[in-house]
Amino acid sequence: MGKTSLALSWLHSRSEDFPDGQLYAELEGHRDQPTGPDQVLPRFLQALGVHPEHVPVDLAGQVAHFRTVTAGRRIAVLCDNALSAAQVRPLMPASAGGVCVVTSRWYLRSLVLDGAEVVQLDPLDTDSAMELLGNLAGHDRVAADPATARALVTSCGRFPLAVVVSAALFTDRPGWSLSTALTGPAAHPYLTQTEEVSMETRFDEVYRTLPEDAARLYCRMSLHPGSEFDTGVAEAAAAAPPEIPAPADSLEALVHANLLGTDSPGRYRFHDLVHEHARQRGEADDDVNERDRVVQRIINHYLATANSADHVVYPQRRRPEPEYLLPPQEPRTFADFATALGWLDDELGNLMGVQRLAAEYGHQSAAWQLADAMWGLFIHKRYYQEWITSYELGVSAAKACGHHLGEARLRNGLGVALREAGRYAEAHGAFGCALLLRMELGDLRGEALVLHNMGLLCLQRDDEPNRAGHWFREALDIREQVSDTRGIAREHSAIGEVESRLGHHEDAIRHLTRAMDMIEGTGDLSTEIPVRRRLGQAYLRAGDRPAARTHLETALEALSDAGTVFDRGTLHELLGEVAEQDADPASARDHYDQAEEVYRTLGALPHAERVDGHRRRLDPGAGPDAGRA
Repeated sequence: MGKTSLALSWLHSRSEDFPDGQLYAELEGHRDQPTGPDQVLPRFLQALGVHPEHVPVDLAGQVAHFRTVTAGRRIAVLCDNALSAAQVRPLMPASAGGVCVVTSRWYLRSLVLDGAEVVQLDPLDTDSAMELLGNLAGHDRVAADPATARALVTSCGRFPLAVVVSAALFTDRPGWSLSTALTGPAAHPYLTQTEEVSMETRFDEVYRTLPEDAARLYCRMSLHPGSEFDTGVAEAAAAAPPEIPAPADSLEALVHANLLGTDSPGRYRFHDLVHEHARQRGEADDDVNERDRVVQRIINHYLATANSADHVVYPQRRRPEPEYLLPPQEPRTFADFATALGWLDDELGNLMGVQRLAAEYGHQSAAWQLADAMWGLFIHKRYYQEWITSYELGVSAAKACGHHLGEARLRNGLGVALREAGRYAEAHGAFGCALLLRMELGDLRGEALVLHNMGLLCLQRDDEPNRAGHWFREALDIREQVSDTRGIAREHSAIGEVESRLGHHEDAIRHLTRAMDMIEGTGDLSTEIPVRRRLGQAYLRAGDRPAARTHLETALEALSDAGTVFDRGTLHELLGEVAEQDADPASARDHYDQAEEVYRTLGALPHAERVDGHRRRLDPGAGPDAGRA
């Protein structure tokens, strides 16, 4: 019916009414696994400036945070292809100045109770359908033969998509008349035109006019699990025998035929009805073995590209040698961290779909490796639901193909995801299984990594610091056996944090100083900054404010080129505490102001409110804006 096009057109025409942002969610209500609000809200919150580490892990927390962030903002949200009102309600902005536009194939009556205004879309009237046909096929053609034009749009059921696809028949065919394309149901006007009949008929007509290679690529791309894809995966599918020699030309032919859309160079998308038609044509016209080879190429492409991106996003991570279904083509390379992380983020839905595809086709080795290749994305973006889902599937796949190292890696990663999501008992179980596997493999470095994560679990629960220290010390013994310098520094840092929390200040400073001596000057800021912060905190707890200030200011200076990052806010907050204890309220207010600015920029509202309280405590009589410039 053109639901999405109408909604986008309406929102674009009113973009000035929503200066604080416009958000889009494809809810995929037409698929077997619709997109849940817990998958959408983390992206919405991050788009609105919330740092990934401060996106709540549970849906209730995400909804509350989204309402807080959107309160007072004039934003627009488009919920496209919704299956139910339950998908939509958590995504509605809280502000009276905002709007939520929903498209659906179903009449979501209960949204009326939320104040929704329902707009029912019927097929176009005949004159409008003829105007649409003329816009695309040429008004001269329509004017020359209005009766045939009317019959043609009637044969399309006056559905916009069917008219648009039919109009593509005339692209680059100046000699064609309207009657040339008038086939199928138009020859039998007594037939009742349902959406299914008119759509399938028109798609078939356009499909039959495609060049042979374009038709073959059309069917092959139906095997892609997502509706959107880039040139790289199309080239991979085209490389399956029998090879399609010029996939770029075939993609261009499909765009001209309106069977693919393109909003940016090198990126293409199927309408869901066209995607389904391509799948049906592929099943009817293509050899089963050929389709299996295409699936292998698609899986291989994503695995090789994800591995390449993850190497840039998390270069320090040890990895086993990759195992591919086929010798991989030259994988895409990434120039920097931002580009690599951006690709992983943009392709998350496709990567999850390809992982499921690999498991469905029995390619279990690829299924667990795809999960492993998304580690850097999950660590930096904290998409907990996808993280846990992907790693659970990966664990099953690694176990199914007997890859014990892969299973150990994914059980450890699953434990981290569950720990960060607050599911501590499940995380403990995952770490326990990972530890046993590492011990069976004789992998000492892997064993130390799991022990370290078990210590962090105890530390995060905040009720077992002695137990955490036990795990960190066991990990330290192993790190020293294998001469893992970076790992040794991390364990001394963690032990120092435990000792500092317990009030054992001398031991804490000794361990943290040891860690600092090992890591300083290596350029590993991801380790150095936390060590310096912990060292500054340890000196502050011990009452040595000058030493605390020195380490915290040094860490802050090291972040001078890092932009607005959460550690910057933490360091300013700690320096505010130092200044407050030094009886320097002006300096303390300045640091608290800067900490609050960082926290609010990143959407870490509880932290921002905490430092706002610190500042107001310094001068209660001045009101809530005390100390603000």
